[in-house]
Amino acid sequence: MRKIVYMEWVKLKARAECEIGGSGVTHVKVAEWPQARDVVEINDNNHYGYPPLIRQIAERYEVGTDQVVTAPGCSMANYLAAAAIVKAGDEVLVEKPVYEPLIGIVRLLGANVKRFARSLRRGFAIDIDDLASKLTRKTRLVVLTNMHNPSGVLTSNDELREIGRLARKVRAHVLVDEVYLDFLFDRRPRSSVHLGDNIVVTSSLTKCYGFDGLRCGWVLAPPKLAETMWRLQDFFGVNGAVPAEKIAAAAFENIDRFAERTRVVVEPNRKIVEEFMAAHSDRLQWVAPGGGPVCFPRLLGRENGWDFAERLFRDYSTRVMPGRFFEMPQHFRLGFGGDPAALKNGLARLSQALRDTV
Repeated sequence: MRKIVYMEWVKLKARAECEIGGSGVTHVKVAEWPQARDVVEINDNNHYGYPPLIRQIAERYEVGTDQVVTAPGCSMANYLAAAAIVKAGDEVLVEKPVYEPLIGIVRLLGANVKRFARSLRRGFAIDIDDLASKLTRKTRLVVLTNMHNPSGVLTSNDELREIGRLARKVRAHVLVDEVYLDFLFDRRPRSSVHLGDNIVVTSSLTKCYGFDGLRCGWVLAPPKLAETMWRLQDFFGVNGAVPAEKIAAAAFENIDRFAERTRVVVEPNRKIVEEFMAAHSDRLQWVAPGGGPVCFPRLLGRENGWDFAERLFRDYSTRVMPGRFFEMPQHFRLGFGGDPAALKNGLARLSQALRDTV
């Protein structure tokens, strides 16, 4: 059985005093939203999605309710989307660097994986010419993230529309993981699901809104493909978790409140990170993200970023996400969606580690 090394490392690695490698925001606690207790029910109609939650998602992203499939988190949403499209032996194009679970899903399905480039030299933008050159009549799916995980770089809707057009020529779909897109707040573009009938989108309430424990994810897809995903869900259980999806529906009713909660943390934290990167330009190279709580610096003059990350954890009790999990070992993912004081403390320790390394 294949395993996802990234997930195993994240789940089992001992915590550090300063966690500055994460990719979301500080989790919402019941004390911040005591009304959540009032909506909990044990049982309700949730055979093919909790209807109020389906309606909330459809309204927010301007799609029909028959285009929404709910799932336990964005990871399961990505699995359902890929499994509804890909069979063993199909070709799948996956961006590089990539969030490891995304490529792990298509390998688990038995696909033949090909890659298209998102290089540091190009600012992690998608090389559409490279992507186009890799498409064949065997290609069934193109997989990418927007904003990109791990760099946070935004792909424009014009570029995504063109990728969809190219994929359609070989009768392929495009899977766009948009779990970071809501971090653009008022600048958030319309979901790419509207850019073509072969574009499938996934997201969740986890990263931007701090509802990790609810496991509220979803797929936006053409109705026939969405129906296929619901049939796949039948293999995993009779119905969804009613308490979690009922609270998730209530969260959507208060979504602007939780977006503002995130904004007041992430935007000042981004300035802290920008100042840090400017002060360490002799040791770190980066591409400023289009938004969101992550960036992907490159360690200058070091071949082995894993050793640096391990030493940072061991000697400074500070954790970043090693670049080896994203196929670029000289890099690390830096997260800035948490408490500002904790971020400053972690960056101070990261600075000391950089100075202590010749």
